[in-house]
Amino acid sequence: MGIVNYGKRIIAAGIFVFLFAPFYVVFAQTAGNCIPNGSFELGNVGFESGFSYSDRSAPPGYYSVTDHASQLNKDFKDPDGGDHTEAGYGMYMVVNSDGRKIQAWCSKVTVLPNSEYDFSVFFCNIYRLLPPKTNFAFENGDVKGNDPKIKVTIGNEELVIERDFYHMFKWIKASAIWYSGEHSGPLRICIENLNTNERGNDLALDDISLIYIRTMPEGYKPPEKIPTVMHRDYKKTPVARRKVPLSEYGIEFDNSDTLNQGVYKIHYKKEKPVDPEIVEDTTPAAKIERVILKDILFVQSRAELLPQAKLELDRIAEWMNRDTNVRVRFIGHTDNQGDTKLNVALSEARVSNVKKYLISKGIAADRIETVGYGGAFPIADNTKEETRKLNRRVEMEIIE
Repeated sequence: MGIVNYGKRIIAAGIFVFLFAPFYVVFAQTAGNCIPNGSFELGNVGFESGFSYSDRSAPPGYYSVTDHASQLNKDFKDPDGGDHTEAGYGMYMVVNSDGRKIQAWCSKVTVLPNSEYDFSVFFCNIYRLLPPKTNFAFENGDVKGNDPKIKVTIGNEELVIERDFYHMFKWIKASAIWYSGEHSGPLRICIENLNTNERGNDLALDDISLIYIRTMPEGYKPPEKIPTVMHRDYKKTPVARRKVPLSEYGIEFDNSDTLNQGVYKIHYKKEKPVDPEIVEDTTPAAKIERVILKDILFVQSRAELLPQAKLELDRIAEWMNRDTNVRVRFIGHTDNQGDTKLNVALSEARVSNVKKYLISKGIAADRIETVGYGGAFPIADNTKEETRKLNRRVEMEIIE
């Protein structure tokens, strides 16, 4: 009787799976993290890597899943506070990059078409041979730029690029909103370290996630993709120069009436007056790395820093106090809503408060520049609030 009942339960379970399988698949794709073992708490499962695996050490060309990177390799330092996953020293992935341009981590995810997903990964530098006040190391050879720079791809699509220029052994979040478009079913999602130096670019990865947000309505058109690391790519806007009195061009008048008939001699303080036509500054701009600081947030329509912004600025202050040659420029942006002049003033006030906060942490004022552009340089569609908010941002340029 027990065997018969057990068989009925199997048949009933089979009918349930058959009838409700479509619902189950959708539920599985929309509930929680789509990436298996993204926190690495299950060990070396649920992903693959172009590097070889070792559970006892991590020489060049190897990776491991560990709770203490420093125990695997003498050149490694543990991330501050342990792994990123809540509750301290759990497991995370460490990669001893050896200069090859290969994928450090890959997994397969099942996604729904025409849907938005929130991707994020935490990573940090773990190469400990870093002098206290420079971003360059010269021990045991010319080791430069020990800065993991990761690229995330889903299928053939580049999703995010971020670089750890702090070198503070602190977890940095790389994130982006991804629109699946026509994709459905399994896709490969991969993380590659773009730094191909043979030494000094070792990194840790933790808490990789892809979270379903929503399925978009029929006919939805996604906004332009937002890069997370940018170079100086702003097109210089032609400067409209108004026609003004000659005195504003530095003109001096000789009242001796040397030319007679009431015509006076004019002396230019400059070689010649500036052409009062619209001109374009074509001076080539040096490539300066510009990073969007996603956590520098303010009270709505005001310049006051929110608490999470201060946490990010504390990290920047620690970095600048260590690397005393670094100079930075903070660039404030708003969306295009409201008065243009007020938006410029607001963006200037916000980055001014950023500078004041860093000065309060011991950073010299002459190491920080600020500029506010208001809504002149959008990076997303300004017609919808969901994308317009991306234009309200602070960027940081590393200028020295």
